[in-house]
Amino acid sequence: MHAGSTTRRSLLAMLGSGLGLALVGCAPQAAGGAMLSNVGRAGSGRRADDDGFHGGEQPAPEPAASNAEPPQSPPAPEPPAKPRRPTLDLPARTPGAETGSAFLERTEGLGRAAMDEAVAQAILEGNVPDYLRTLAPIRLEARGLVATLHVACDYLAIGSDDDFVRMPMTAAAAQRIANRLGATLPTPKLVDTIYEHAEVRLPPSFIEGGPTEGTLADYALHHRKLETHRLRGGHPLGVLTAGHKKDIVLCERLVERPDRVAIYGWHRRAGDVIQPVSTLHSCRYADYSHGVRLVDQRLEVGGELLRLSDALRDPEWAWLLSSEGPLSVTAYPTTLPDYDGRGRTKRRKNASRAKKKG
Repeated sequence: MHAGSTTRRSLLAMLGSGLGLALVGCAPQAAGGAMLSNVGRAGSGRRADDDGFHGGEQPAPEPAASNAEPPQSPPAPEPPAKPRRPTLDLPARTPGAETGSAFLERTEGLGRAAMDEAVAQAILEGNVPDYLRTLAPIRLEARGLVATLHVACDYLAIGSDDDFVRMPMTAAAAQRIANRLGATLPTPKLVDTIYEHAEVRLPPSFIEGGPTEGTLADYALHHRKLETHRLRGGHPLGVLTAGHKKDIVLCERLVERPDRVAIYGWHRRAGDVIQPVSTLHSCRYADYSHGVRLVDQRLEVGGELLRLSDALRDPEWAWLLSSEGPLSVTAYPTTLPDYDGRGRTKRRKNASRAKKKG
């Protein structure tokens, strides 16, 4: 019995010793594991319980930061720019240049040739309102042909946007200006086409008693009447405007009457003009009702450019521009013939009375 007791006590002691080792061995492992875990998470800058993790399987490690920029979507394409419309090839208007009213005051009393010279000089030096410089497109169609040309949005004027006057002149002065600016004068058909395309149609305005010679009062009076109509209608400057002047035109009648000016226009409505084509007046003549509208020489046909004066002589293309077909005369002389003293004597009316009635 004593031996057996001793044997059981020895066995228990051995088991206890082994269990103690096992328990002691577990504690360091658990502590060590917890420390490694905390160190590893401390290195991430976060505590283990920051994201609700309190044991069990650890979350996957966060990916290492990258210095590469994230991919960016390409910028949206810009809308295509609108094509720039042609402009009159004129110098910029000089600051302090004469206004339209000042020009009329300075040139009052000049003879026809001297007046033409003053008008041409002012325009070619750039004393033209800004609104008048950009040309307007016109689409032409005839006999299966299609083309585009550009025309002045209004009649030639002198001065600033705030103080200008639409300026009558002889055909010689008009042609001289047109030649310098790469332009020409319209035909009656083009005058009609421009009126049909016009955004603003101003009515014809008369001066009681008709035009007078030897004074510029009619020019100023008629201009005021036109501006009154424009402003009452709320119409802006710089848009294609027609109907308010008779045009100096190119036509076949000039073959027989080369010493005359051809005029046409003053539309009441499309297809209805007050002034049919007339070559009654001498080429030295101009009055308040006359206007000069420039037409760009570049005629656009199927992506190609033709010279308008050449097209006017062409048996095919001329029909786009002229109801008469090809023209023999596509420009006026640029100098005036000497005055021979002949011609009608115009009645001079009282200018102040005309102003009151206007």
